[in-house]
Amino acid sequence: MVDCYRNLATHMPDNGFQIVMFTHQDASVWADLALILWASGLQVAAAWTIATETDSALKSGNYVQGTVLLVLRKQTSDDTAFLDEIHPEVEQEVKHQLDAMLELEDREDPNFSDTDYQLAAYAAALRVLTQYKQIEDIDITYELSKPRHRGEKSPIEQIIADAVKVACDHLVPLGFDQHVWKSLTPDERFYLKGLDLERHGEYRAGAYQELARGFGVKDYKPLLAGSKANQTRLKTASEFAKKVLPDEGFGASLVRHALFAVRETTRTSETLDGKTWLRTEGSAYWQQRKNLITILRYLAAMGLMMPHWQTDAKSAALLAGALENDNA
Repeated sequence: MVDCYRNLATHMPDNGFQIVMFTHQDASVWADLALILWASGLQVAAAWTIATETDSALKSGNYVQGTVLLVLRKQTSDDTAFLDEIHPEVEQEVKHQLDAMLELEDREDPNFSDTDYQLAAYAAALRVLTQYKQIEDIDITYELSKPRHRGEKSPIEQIIADAVKVACDHLVPLGFDQHVWKSLTPDERFYLKGLDLERHGEYRAGAYQELARGFGVKDYKPLLAGSKANQTRLKTASEFAKKVLPDEGFGASLVRHALFAVRETTRTSETLDGKTWLRTEGSAYWQQRKNLITILRYLAAMGLMMPHWQTDAKSAALLAGALENDNA
């Protein structure tokens, strides 16, 4: 591929360009593409995510619904960078790309899914990496030719994986407080963002897998109610029941405590039971009360879009009101 693209670069004028359509959800494959284009004397000048598949009864499995159009131009820069300089540039470029997409987004009828935003993060990372003639810490020839070992990440792959993490952290679910979002653990963010995917009709297993990868969550299957290809969704508060309540991880988190309190409220039809559980079993209730109210209000909104959430959503709304009026 390097020989092919180098030949194309040689035969194009200095002001010419090539368009590459690329679709993949693995950071290692995007890292290979970055090295190929870089070694070929090309740079990514622009990129955009577009929908290439439409919903159809004929579609099944974990098919990809979007692709990235990469605009390639000749690499004419003589600039050199170091890896520690690249990371903040990638973070800034990813945020810039996502903000541009969010500005165009139709909130009533979304154009982009979270998978599209993650693909855009990959492309943004390539745009930064390929603008330099050389990166001091990376030998392109060696990186392209070295044997690959399972689980081993190249420096380029790590940069691209970090770009997706930046995207996940930057994309706060609609209606959720940004300050509270920043205080949550990766597992909590995965669950709440997963609900955001679900209420927009995203049930592909791969979408949740990519979301987990972006947040760095390794074991997310206990949070799922089902994991079939196009029927993947997260458990409701009642479906969790008493499961996943250990002293660490998601089970010990504020979101899990909120979910259990909702379940208690649903089970007994009394907000007092949910509130009492939070006050006696949860940690730092008074310090966390406002954050709990934010989480509960968000859970309450799930009932508007998802029938299986309606009962628990009503309980969440009632419990949020009870906490808001709790003064003693």
